[in-house]
Amino acid sequence: MFTPARLLGAAAVIGLLACGPAQAQMAFHYNGPVESPEQNVIQSAHYDWLLENSPSFRSYRQAKECGPIRFEEGLRQDCFSSFDQYEPVAVR
Repeated sequence: MFTPARLLGAAAVIGLLACGPAQAQMAFHYNGPVESPEQNVIQSAHYDWLLENSPSFRSYRQAKECGPIRFEEGLRQDCFSSFDQYEPVAVR
């Protein structure tokens, strides 16, 4: 007879097999699961899109990345200008 625990276990095995070899063999790192190169490309493109299209996200990232640079003003300004160089604001 099938118990709920056995059914749940069988469903988990079927789910892992259906994901394919890339998903089933996901490695883990001390920070959590390690993403595949394809996932990294997708997340990087999304990050770039947010920097170009979301003013609030852009200002948050600038404050987070450039804000702590207090020891040299020129270096801090270079950090802010790198956002305009590598992820310019999208023109609408």
